[in-house]
Amino acid sequence: DTAGQERFRTITTAYYRGAMGIMLVYDITNEKSFDNIKNWIRNIEEHASSDVERMILGNKCDMNEKRQVSKEKGEKLAIDYGIKFLETSAKSSINVEEAFFTLARDIMTKLNRKMNENSSSAAGGPVKITENRSKKSSFFRCTLL
Repeated sequence: DTAGQERFRTITTAYYRGAMGIMLVYDITNEKSFDNIKNWIRNIEEHASSDVERMILGNKCDMNEKRQVSKEKGEKLAIDYGIKFLETSAKSSINVEEAFFTLARDIMTKLNRKMNENSSSAAGGPVKITENRSKKSSFFRCTLL
């Protein structure tokens, strides 16, 4: 998490390579952070795989009285780019798990589809990737940009 700081811009491009999922987070109480989402999307289009899963999150939904970005505006941006959208609150734990599980599920679905396409021509038959619910190990490692 570089919080969009310019001094980290050169190293963040390395994180795009090989990324399977990216969460773009803006602060609903800060219009400028929302406006920067388009720049981050442009960076993703330039540096990440074309089939990377993306999700837009409007954070701090617990601070509705200080809201500068409407939920509808966030939803419209997500629709324009064909990206899923959720409003979250890290402080109040609203939709945080939902966001990570949704992104992980979408990645797994995409991997499953690719594996099935690749194995349908092989003799072994289809392979199914299932969600690992064990608390001791995690299937996905996430890096936030």
